Amino acid sequence: MKKQTDLKKLEHRRKRVRSIGIRLLLLLLFFAMAYGANNRLDVTEYTYETDALSFSFDGFRIVQLSDLHNKVFLRENEQLLREIRRLQPDIIVMTGDMIDGGTHTDIPAAELLMKQAAEIAPCYYVYGNHEHLLTQEQLTPFLEHIAEYGIHYLDNENAKVESKTGQTLTVIGIDDLSLQANILQTRADEAGDDFKILLAHEPQLLHASYAPAGVDLVFSGHVHGGQFRIPFTGKGIWAPDQGFLPRMTEGSFKVKDTTMYISRGLGNSGFPLRICNHPEIVSVTLRVVK
Repeated sequence: MKKQTDLKKLEHRRKRVRSIGIRLLLLLLFFAMAYGANNRLDVTEYTYETDALSFSFDGFRIVQLSDLHNKVFLRENEQLLREIRRLQPDIIVMTGDMIDGGTHTDIPAAELLMKQAAEIAPCYYVYGNHEHLLTQEQLTPFLEHIAEYGIHYLDNENAKVESKTGQTLTVIGIDDLSLQANILQTRADEAGDDFKILLAHEPQLLHASYAPAGVDLVFSGHVHGGQFRIPFTGKGIWAPDQGFLPRMTEGSFKVKDTTMYISRGLGNSGFPLRICNHPEIVSVTLRVVK
């Protein structure tokens, strides 16, 4: 009888050890997946064909950085900078939330990355919603520093970009607090017949504002790819200003003659983890067809 009891106890211990082992393995797999989802950089490359540009812009490459939220990829962003250099951009566009306005604000880290990026290619930058969470005492020296580095901060402004032979396109930068104003239409009209690239942090105004203004390309971010993505579906769970199961979380969208590219972003803000959702660099190469 005692032998049977001892065998039952032994079997019970074995089952318990197996159960603990399985749980630990699942926990390790979860942490491995979470680490990869938050630290493995994806580079998404697009080709945009147009007949609205001169041939001098054929092959012109635009690299987009968005929603960094003070994330650092290896020491001093070596990993991120290596990927940017590999892409050999003609310009770099930064579509907001490069600084986190919440619990892990690190302005010097953002400044350092922007300084290093400006050494690779001309950079054009607009505010997202998180920059507006900072105080003016924080933002004033930040803007002074990035101006010294050569960053073109566009506060509801246009900037001309020249090709090697002198033809131009226009980059329009709209501040996140001005997206629903009439400023975009005014700036688009000022650009005249130039090919127009819009930097606008939030994507959900494509139908209501960006396409009606007649811009050609839009670069946007803000939605972090839906933060948690449903495996094998490409669908995000939730996005600010779009709610649950949002439609615009990554990729390209076209309305009339306006094409918008949405970056899943690079960092995190309120929630510290991405799931099935790697940080993303977007690269768009312009191809001129006649």
